[in-house]
Amino acid sequence: MRFSHKVMLIVSGLLVAGLISVWPYVQMDFAESARYTEKDTRQYEFYTPKLLKNMPRVTKNYGFSFSNVAGPGLLIYELQFQGTTDTSQIDRYLEQHGYKKSSTCDIQGDCWTGPEPKVSLSVGIIKDPGTLIISMVKEP
Repeated sequence: MRFSHKVMLIVSGLLVAGLISVWPYVQMDFAESARYTEKDTRQYEFYTPKLLKNMPRVTKNYGFSFSNVAGPGLLIYELQFQGTTDTSQIDRYLEQHGYKKSSTCDIQGDCWTGPEPKVSLSVGIIKDPGTLIISMVKEP
């Protein structure tokens, strides 16, 4: 085999290997939604905002979700805790990070505004079954 063929084969192999390693991130970047847990490391690191990553884990049964509404528009991140309706730890955590309860809210629950003007949070409760839902909405 000639030297130029070997080089071309090696370069082609490196390109294919690079594409294979990057492809999952390309898929996640264009995804409309995702449901995952902290054990799904790739999705957890890619989708989850720092505020939700560091939020106190009020139960052992929790999960995350992501929704991309209207293309590169509204991004919605959620953290759901099963088995509780107590918001006290979450409330303290949000207050420590500069968030304040808002007087107006479009949902049933508490809405919070914070240091980032294009980010809003809500803390809602579903009583039966006991579920606590923290939603973070990022506007473009």
